[in-house]
Amino acid sequence: AGAATIAAMEWNSKPFNPKTNDNEDDDTKNEIQISAHAIGFGCPALLSQPLSLVTKAYITSVIADSDFIPRMSGATLVNLLLDVRTFDYRRQAERDVEQALRELQGRFSGSSTPLLPSAKSKSKLAFNIDEDDIRTVMGYVHSGLEKVATSSSSVEKATTKEQRDDDILVEKEEEGEEVDKMQPVLFPPGECIHFYRDGSGISGAYVPCNFFNEIDISRTMIEDHLISSGYRKIFLNLMRDFHKDDHFSFESKGMDK
Repeated sequence: AGAATIAAMEWNSKPFNPKTNDNEDDDTKNEIQISAHAIGFGCPALLSQPLSLVTKAYITSVIADSDFIPRMSGATLVNLLLDVRTFDYRRQAERDVEQALRELQGRFSGSSTPLLPSAKSKSKLAFNIDEDDIRTVMGYVHSGLEKVATSSSSVEKATTKEQRDDDILVEKEEEGEEVDKMQPVLFPPGECIHFYRDGSGISGAYVPCNFFNEIDISRTMIEDHLISSGYRKIFLNLMRDFHKDDHFSFESKGMDK
């Protein structure tokens, strides 16, 4: 897609010089304009915003949901590392552990609500999880996560003291200051069509190229760039919604209906 974009830009930039004079040299007579149009799937971020707008007349970029390639550039990678570095995962980790304990509690007791002491003694199950057990486990989880966060922070300080830029970054984080992010300068080319999962199916929309100014972290960000698990799957679901046929396939005659 990237090579096709550059080729289309080169061909459309050539001036139109019809062969009207036989005295012209061969190089001049051979310079004819080629009207090239390109449609790219998952095209990388390779043009500035002004250049991307110029190519909208003859380049279309189709981007599947969280595909990370059209969003990836030096600036967005640095911003992603900054986001990961400053992300506090402890609350989400504690939530996940508590949800797992609640699920186990419901399975062992046969109910999502904890058993009363009188009911607990009458239960046929030999093992039950009550609220005290959950609070005890969550206490261990909380203290363990605090120790891991503290130790990793101290190691990070020891390894970054030799680098002045990293020292400044760490100091800003400790003081609660917001670290300045880089401004992306590269975007996917031309007219951008974004197909995305809306919770019940596939939707699509025309979006500006700077819509893809950051990497979208999701479990499908790599799969969405592939053909079989990404673009083909999304278009297949889109066509099934369009035809209202869950059995539609590109190999069938559904396209002729």
